[in-house]
Amino acid sequence: MALQRVAIDELQLGSYVVAVTRQRGDIVVKDAGWVRSPEALALLKQKGVLEVAIDPAKQLPAAPAPTEAPAEPKPPVPPKPPRISFEQEINKAELAFSAGTQSLQASFPKLLEQEELDFHELSSVSNRLLESTKRNSQALLFLQQVSQQNDALLQHSLSCACLMAAFAARLKVPAEQAQLYTLAALLHDSGALLLQQLYPNQPYLDSDATSYSIPMLQQQPDCPAELLQMIEEHCLSLAQQQSLGGKMLAIVNSYSKLTAAGKNSLQAAASLKKAEGKTLDSELCAEFLQCVGLYSPGTVVRLKSGKLGLVLENHSVHPDKPKLKLFYHSLHRHHLPAKLLDLSKQSEEVIESCADLKKYQLELQHYL
Repeated sequence: MALQRVAIDELQLGSYVVAVTRQRGDIVVKDAGWVRSPEALALLKQKGVLEVAIDPAKQLPAAPAPTEAPAEPKPPVPPKPPRISFEQEINKAELAFSAGTQSLQASFPKLLEQEELDFHELSSVSNRLLESTKRNSQALLFLQQVSQQNDALLQHSLSCACLMAAFAARLKVPAEQAQLYTLAALLHDSGALLLQQLYPNQPYLDSDATSYSIPMLQQQPDCPAELLQMIEEHCLSLAQQQSLGGKMLAIVNSYSKLTAAGKNSLQAAASLKKAEGKTLDSELCAEFLQCVGLYSPGTVVRLKSGKLGLVLENHSVHPDKPKLKLFYHSLHRHHLPAKLLDLSKQSEEVIESCADLKKYQLELQHYL
């Protein structure tokens, strides 16, 4: 095949250059050869080559375009459960709470008698609490605050489980771990059963109950080791708490006992802050208090107008503007028609403080 003259701007990679036919400098092509790279082509232009003679018969085939490895398919993101209103969730939350009550009522006697617990059923209860929390955590927080069980230990265990479920959701704890943490909260104080039997009407410390809880649960063949670690750690100093679950349980247990002793949410929060760095983790404490809210659901508050309201649901942005159910006027000393009031949607009513219903000879159960 005859040689062809090609302007340097039209020279293609893979061309076989025989000679320089037109140029501005004095470059000499001593040996014929292929232009294999963009860098070689740029060098010819740099040296002033304007035209070359090529042998088309020796043109190299175009290099195949690099193929990108197919991207690995991303795992599907599970859809986020839609958040439903407090009013929609409260009935479902009550069913989950009731299931927890029944399960513990059946499990506690078995622990005392050293019978085998049904951990599958207990885990199912934990999952129901967690599912309610995912839909709207305020409903369970409300129930754990206002429920009144005749059995103080049962009340405390359920309260801790509800608080733990909400706390785990706040921290985005993976589902399997969250279920285990909630189960630990349900069973953490089970040693108190034996203490109450051995020493009726005698006060006891958390560490006393734990010293009985661990051996009782160790006898259960299906009891996870991590659950035992959490229970063991929750009443130790902060330096001795090695697991996230143990640190969370320490906070949950403390808050539940404070509110059970009659402290309102503001007073309980102040007590938690005093324990930070000693028995409670500071960062986790801050997250927990954000979780339960400035005025936790189930708290009775007094407005500056004198009206009393029961906190149903906290606002996600404005902690001082929860949704309330008004029921009493503390200045005029009379009941009000039950009315929902969302403080975030008006500016007339402002919370003055938490309220103690005993001061007005009122019982909370009458206004739920």
